[in-house]
Amino acid sequence: MIPPQIIKNEKDRLNALLTYQILDSAPEKDFDDIVNLASEICQTPISAITLVDKDRQWFKSRKGLPVTETARDVSFCAHAINNPDETFVISNALEDERFFDNPLVTGDLNIRCYVGVPLVDPNGFPLGSLCVIDNQPRELDTFQLLSLQKLANQVIKLLELRKKNLQLQENHNNLLSRYKDLEQFATVVSHDIKSPLSNIIMLSKLLQENNDHQLDEDGKKMVEYIAKSSEELKKLVDAILIYYKYDNENVDLTEAIYLNDLMKYIIGIVDAKHEIEFVLPKKNHLFSSNKMALGQILYNLISNSIKYNDKPKGIIEIGFHEDEAHLVISVTDNGIGIAPENLDKIFNIFENLGKTDRYQARGTGIGLSTVQKLAYKLNGKIEVTSEVGKGSTFAILLEK
Repeated sequence: MIPPQIIKNEKDRLNALLTYQILDSAPEKDFDDIVNLASEICQTPISAITLVDKDRQWFKSRKGLPVTETARDVSFCAHAINNPDETFVISNALEDERFFDNPLVTGDLNIRCYVGVPLVDPNGFPLGSLCVIDNQPRELDTFQLLSLQKLANQVIKLLELRKKNLQLQENHNNLLSRYKDLEQFATVVSHDIKSPLSNIIMLSKLLQENNDHQLDEDGKKMVEYIAKSSEELKKLVDAILIYYKYDNENVDLTEAIYLNDLMKYIIGIVDAKHEIEFVLPKKNHLFSSNKMALGQILYNLISNSIKYNDKPKGIIEIGFHEDEAHLVISVTDNGIGIAPENLDKIFNIFENLGKTDRYQARGTGIGLSTVQKLAYKLNGKIEVTSEVGKGSTFAILLEK
């Protein structure tokens, strides 16, 4: 018996094999199907996908073999990978000086005919082979040899696909881990900011109330500026907490919702002073969705419609219609509108377009980002049309 040679770039070859993370993995149907098909086409009782490790050959898939691996020094496939560009053919192992006394030939496996197509990765490294084995000396015809080569190509494609899936999963897990770290960081920082911030706001108010007579005009302006800036920062912190809160909310639970009833509840919260004229649908439409998520979306959209309305009489109209695929709820206002070049920006987190609302306050740039996130969680989306000076329409499209 002549043991197989170790190829020159063996270290690099082994490293390439390890990148597939496939050694000692569980059986997979796609690989098993190829092995069974190879055996049927070549009419052999034994077939296998083998991967040549440092000291062994391991069978990813096998038919007619009672073991999952053998030593490398007796491996036919370890010979095959030494010529990665050629199909390795042994018609009668008893007549070949390399194999006539090989224990796989003289033992229970009784190998006589072996045909192996090297499995070569895109970088040219031979990983193992797709092989068929018979217990009788024989030759494969041209059709069988070509078919075996094509099946070997499919094995490489499966290996590459498997590697890419593993990489995608690893990337997903890394991104998820980083996102959770960021979420935790935002939550901790936000909470740590809120406590001293509340103290600043409270002390500013006390200073204004109890020491107003001791402050000159500049002093009063400075205290007022501190209070106003603190309130703006508190709004931002609260918005960040809300934004991350909805990442972990379960919106799978749905319930029956009457649209007008939900709207009246929201309007009671956002327009307690009755500053806006609301136009609701004539029919109190009934549908199913997650009430918490949809309510938060509508609350944000209506709040924005109120805050960014510059007309003497603000009007907000709630619309509802259905098409074949969606329920569509719309919020239309007669506010300041949005410039065409800004329509793609408004859902970006922290994007506030530098505008102040009717109360001379700046937005945090988080509300519409939260709206979009919640819409996606409901398997829906938000669409917007707008004209500067005339108003905007935000449409919530929910899959039926």
